[in-house]
Amino acid sequence: MLEIELKFQIPEARRVALMKALDPKKSEQIQLQAKYYDTPDKKLAQARAAIRQRLEGSSWVQTFKASRSHLARFEHNHDLGALAQAPQLDLRIYDQIPEAKQLLSNALENDFTQLQLIFETDIVRTVRLMDYASSQIEVSLDIGEIRAQDRVQVVYEVEFELKTGNVHDLLNFCFEWVKKYQLWLDVRSKAEFGNLLAEGLTVSPAKATQDLLLSKKDSSDANIRSLVAQQMQALLPNIAAMSAGIATQAHIQQAHQALDQLHLSVLLFKDWSCDVNEKWAHQLAAFKGQFEQLKHLQHMQSTLNQLLQNPKTTASLAQDILFATEKLQHLVRSSQNVHHFLELLSFSLNQATSPALDVKISAQQSLQLHYKQLTESLNHADVHDLSSMDALMQHIQQLKFSFPLLTQIYDVKSLQKYSKALNDAANAAEQYHLLNLASQYLQETELATSDWFVLGWLTAKQEVYAERVLETAAQFMLSRKFLK
Repeated sequence: MLEIELKFQIPEARRVALMKALDPKKSEQIQLQAKYYDTPDKKLAQARAAIRQRLEGSSWVQTFKASRSHLARFEHNHDLGALAQAPQLDLRIYDQIPEAKQLLSNALENDFTQLQLIFETDIVRTVRLMDYASSQIEVSLDIGEIRAQDRVQVVYEVEFELKTGNVHDLLNFCFEWVKKYQLWLDVRSKAEFGNLLAEGLTVSPAKATQDLLLSKKDSSDANIRSLVAQQMQALLPNIAAMSAGIATQAHIQQAHQALDQLHLSVLLFKDWSCDVNEKWAHQLAAFKGQFEQLKHLQHMQSTLNQLLQNPKTTASLAQDILFATEKLQHLVRSSQNVHHFLELLSFSLNQATSPALDVKISAQQSLQLHYKQLTESLNHADVHDLSSMDALMQHIQQLKFSFPLLTQIYDVKSLQKYSKALNDAANAAEQYHLLNLASQYLQETELATSDWFVLGWLTAKQEVYAERVLETAAQFMLSRKFLK
């Protein structure tokens, strides 16, 4: 069975109001006590799966779950009935359930003997089934705790599960509650919380972006939806850690990278589907800009602090980094951005509606357009004209993203020399951009006389990298004969 649900965390100030919205007269309260099992080395957790036994009222239910995405997962429930004591874990249940058997075998590598109790949960669930448009949605408010050895974590979250109807209704319904109660999206499961608690950890490792894949067999529409789905898989776990206030620098970096890829996908391939909303690129660009602001400030701190003589300048930089960090944490939880996430999730999960345009044609057209834009910006680039250099840098970065992706469609034996030439240009453009931002920041700062040499040093370095950008971009343009 495929379960489709979304989970959100509730700000403390809105918890009472949300509880009232469920209306005790129209809802049901259930006591849920569960035991979660895994191997000592957490094979199920690594496979994004979980197996539990839960006392629901007077009956025990054994459940096996395996995530397919942040919205959908396989779930099998087996009613064990009313028992006088907690039952033993029984994996024979899945012998007659081929999909569950296969998922479990893959996760455990066919070794079913090492499963042991890892943690327990004790939850009071308030449930209400609500009609919305043409769908029925179950709203579940979970309040309780997770226990692992002598460690305890409080749970206070709300889940929305699609019982009948369509995903579009579910996401629209969720957003109404997001706006009203300032909910923020959390893709972390109770199993993840419990496993972290058992290990004495606070947060899972950052979710790294994976190599993006296109399918020659699918249409352009299906491919852009797949790209968005792949990027959301990397983005949302890192965003959840940031929203919870427990993110490391790696979470922020990986979220930034996934967000950058997502922005470029909906910007550069918007013609692949008529359902791509042009506002998405603008919204994502604004959101991404806050990540870039923090990145650039941190880069300046790590590279310039030892050179700057004025303590006021270094103190101001540290204060700006703190402010940018706080602003970013606020933004990831904002209702506006949660709405964007839900829209993109909806797009990635819905079926293609555009005519089945051959992805080879779309890839060829996109590559030709990107090369044309790069050629024009290169011809107009002037090292003394910041706007022309910014345009060139932008087109280089766009092509760096699209080139290895779109060329998957072609049967080209080796793209190493083309990729190297493009990467050289992109790296030079990135350094030029960082130097330019640092220079602008210092120009807007009241510098001590002794610090003017830093600005001069930055200007000189900027000119060097500007020339390098022009040189490496020209080299790449000469190396692209394969496109012809």
